[in-house]
Amino acid sequence: MGILRKLATFAKTEDGSATVEATLWVPAMIGLICLAADASFIFFGQNQAYRVVQDANRSLSIGRLSSSDEVETYITTQLASLSPNAVVQSSVTQGMVNSYVRIPSSDLAATGLINSLLTTTITVGSRHFVEY
Repeated sequence: MGILRKLATFAKTEDGSATVEATLWVPAMIGLICLAADASFIFFGQNQAYRVVQDANRSLSIGRLSSSDEVETYITTQLASLSPNAVVQSSVTQGMVNSYVRIPSSDLAATGLINSLLTTTITVGSRHFVEY
């Protein structure tokens, strides 16, 4: 009779309910943290690419670099560790140097768990007057 009473008492206790609720919420919280991490890394990578493009354009503008091919090479080498799949285009038209970089967001994401973030392409562009 003592065993049946202990089983009935065990069935009525609610001590483990917090554990069950936490187990249900943990995957959602991990998903939110992964989303925040991926978005942060993508924005950071976009900012880094923008800085590199502006540096390259400014270098051509003041004469450190001499052609748009050198600008493309400079940008590609500076972004190699950030994004090996970056596509760089640069041109000089009407006294303006124009450079654009397209980076797959999958190169910038930290966890890669949120697929909708990985299918986009980040585009960064900059224009500078050439100072002759």
